[in-house]
Amino acid sequence: YGVEYLPIVYMLNSIALFLIMGAMTGIMVKVPGARILFYLFVFCGFSVAGIRFLIPFNIDLIYPALFMLKAQYEALLGLLFWNLANDLFNTRQSKRLFSLITAGGVIGSIIGSFGTPFLAKAITLDNLLLFYLGTTLVGAVVVKRMEKGYPILLFSDKKNNTSKTRRNLIAELKHILPLMKESSLIKILILLTFLPNIIIPILNYQFNFAVNEQYATESGLIQFFGYFRGSLNTISLIILLFVGRIYSRWGLPVALMFHPANYVFAFLAFLFRFDIFSAMYARMSTMVLRVTINNPARNILTGLIPESLRAVLRPFLRGTVVRVGLLLGSGLILISEKFFHPRYLSILAIPFAAAWLASVLSLKKEYSKILLDLISKDMFDLKALEESDLEHVFNGKEIKSRLIQAFLDSRGNRSLWYARLLKALGIKDLDQPLLIAVGSQDDRTRIGLIELLSPKSGRKAASLLMDLAKSEKNQDLTLAALQAANRLDSEFSETFDFEYFTHHHHPEIKAHALIGLYRRSPEKNHSTILSYLRSDALKDRQTGVIAAGGSGNKLFTDRLKEMLVTPENEPIVPDLLNAFYALKEVKLNDLARPYLSHQTGRVRLAALSVLEIDNEELLRKVILMMDDSSESIFQVAQKKIETAPYQNTQLLVESLAIPNSRIRKAIFNLLASLNIKNIDVFRFARNQLKDGYQYLSDALSLETFPENDPRNLLADHLNQKKLQRIENILRVLALQDTSGEMKIIHRGVFSSDSRKRANAMEALENMMDKRLYKEIIPLMESSSPQESLNIGKKRFQLIGLESGEKVFISHLLADKDWVTVALTLDLIQNHEPEQFDFHIISEFITSENKYVRQTAQKIIDKELKEGEQHDG
Repeated sequence: YGVEYLPIVYMLNSIALFLIMGAMTGIMVKVPGARILFYLFVFCGFSVAGIRFLIPFNIDLIYPALFMLKAQYEALLGLLFWNLANDLFNTRQSKRLFSLITAGGVIGSIIGSFGTPFLAKAITLDNLLLFYLGTTLVGAVVVKRMEKGYPILLFSDKKNNTSKTRRNLIAELKHILPLMKESSLIKILILLTFLPNIIIPILNYQFNFAVNEQYATESGLIQFFGYFRGSLNTISLIILLFVGRIYSRWGLPVALMFHPANYVFAFLAFLFRFDIFSAMYARMSTMVLRVTINNPARNILTGLIPESLRAVLRPFLRGTVVRVGLLLGSGLILISEKFFHPRYLSILAIPFAAAWLASVLSLKKEYSKILLDLISKDMFDLKALEESDLEHVFNGKEIKSRLIQAFLDSRGNRSLWYARLLKALGIKDLDQPLLIAVGSQDDRTRIGLIELLSPKSGRKAASLLMDLAKSEKNQDLTLAALQAANRLDSEFSETFDFEYFTHHHHPEIKAHALIGLYRRSPEKNHSTILSYLRSDALKDRQTGVIAAGGSGNKLFTDRLKEMLVTPENEPIVPDLLNAFYALKEVKLNDLARPYLSHQTGRVRLAALSVLEIDNEELLRKVILMMDDSSESIFQVAQKKIETAPYQNTQLLVESLAIPNSRIRKAIFNLLASLNIKNIDVFRFARNQLKDGYQYLSDALSLETFPENDPRNLLADHLNQKKLQRIENILRVLALQDTSGEMKIIHRGVFSSDSRKRANAMEALENMMDKRLYKEIIPLMESSSPQESLNIGKKRFQLIGLESGEKVFISHLLADKDWVTVALTLDLIQNHEPEQFDFHIISEFITSENKYVRQTAQKIIDKELKEGEQHDG
């Protein structure tokens, strides 16, 4: 349609993007993302295909409209796709899958780009619009299939209630300005977002203008763009494999300089030589650097900000700042059109690119100060960074030297925090600062610091460790010093006098002395360790077990296994399990599993500590261990589940049905940290609703039984369990709701104030998927239980009295909650024998619960007595 229309098209495109993105944000809080994506695929396809049939009418506006539609559709489909991906996958899954998804997108772009020229020849140029319809319909079908396979895609995205109005520009600025005062990093991030978006439209305009001058026909343009973009994406894919080395070598601020500096060169190229070669260089270099270096580096930089502040900053950067920048850039193009050739736009653009480069130089100059300032104000979010990102953030001599100085100036826990950070960064020669710091710290901090010494920390470290070990003031410090000495390379540890500690009264200290001697001379000390393992004295055997584990020699394994099954070694079972762990015993899970239920807390803790959760059965067992009376076991169990190689969030969610408040509370904490996803929430909510309706059915069925205390108690208990299922659903939904409104609704639903309850249930309708809402509301409304049950029977398969009283009683006895079982047994005592299964009741005679055991025995005895009387 001619490049003369490009300036106004760019301006209209920017305004349209500004308005459409704002409208889409409003729609996304009302309609599920998957549904919008489906309809958008269909709309995009048919709207473009419709234009195909308008082409013969030679309407000039068709081509500018197509250009704008392409830009808008790409932005909207990308936004909705990644929102959907973020809803489907948790953080752990995202790390594995998103790079693969991105690579798939790049490969798709390569195929599409190289394939377009051939396709244009095969089906004619205009019919490419119909092919576009076909691809969008395929996308729509895939989304619809996902809706059926993953019903949670229908789960309401109304977490941000529609009553909440979007902030206008002034309100956003009022919110952002205080943050800018807190950290100069936020100011720099705003500049790094604003300035590029001013010059991007200018470069795009110059590129399109130059290409248009080179190729006079549509077919020529199609062929050029097809091969050019295919090559561009191929290069990007290759460079992505090596981009990490750039960060590692030069650091984050330097990596951020490449892109603005290249923009300056690109604009200079256009200024001095406005042709296809300058255009190819400009587009290819800027696109490759943007995708492979600049955007990932900027994301890492944004990740330094705590999550609570990122939630405010990111929408401002990606929304307001980007749109204002694009509008300004498009405005410059529109104004310049009347005065000079596009090549001279470079004169306008270079100052913005230079200002961008200057902001990065400012970041480099103040980088170490900015990071230390964030750390001092506790605004630094280490958890948000990958290990590789952490290295990129702190790369650079100045920042590392300032971190070391901050470490040397700190004391106690702060000192340990800096030391661990420096260790994680792989700082060279860290041992020297560690050795200096040890001399000025308290014993507890010393223990933490010497654990960080490397094997190559030298003879000076060995001498210091010997002095600390010989001090005898603190056995924990002595033990830590011995362990650190054992980690030293043999050339340095040879000066450490391990022999001095072989007669120590503490078994563990003596054991680590033996480990040091064994590593010097395995043949000489092998028999010594064996003699300890065969000793009659328990403390000596304990010394031998620890030494055998630390030796690294698997020849001791058979003897250790013999000791594990010997009753007199029960007090040292934790040491035996730790020894197997140190020796990397392949069947350690099998050895440790029986001890998870041991009567001694210390043994249970050791078994849990060496266990690796690698299957569903072990995960179920560890979940139950979160009810252990030991706080240490409770904490370790939580940590094991959180860091386990085997993850099953669906099982965790299902475990919320376990009738134990401590386990439920721990699971809620885990779900929050593991970033539970909607698919798991939906399944859980449906299961909980089914349980809730079943409890309602059970309580109503009990009304047909003769009235007595056991019946009334059981009915009340079942109604309480019904309410607990509702509470479980609301609490899990609250984890998904970043606005905090679901927590308020949760409190209102269980309020004693009837007005608050009614308001909460009304508010719930705006927050929840309609399907779930229609199922949960009858359970929450207690005015007509029978009507509520009738609704439940339409949606779930329930067990009731219509199946027979015997089946109903057996169903109650099968409940995992011992209170339900106990109350049901109480109820049975007032009924005739043929109404229940005595084989089931006989199983409760061996129950772990004393009351259940006794009640079951009474029923059996009563039946036997009545049977004897009948026979008599």
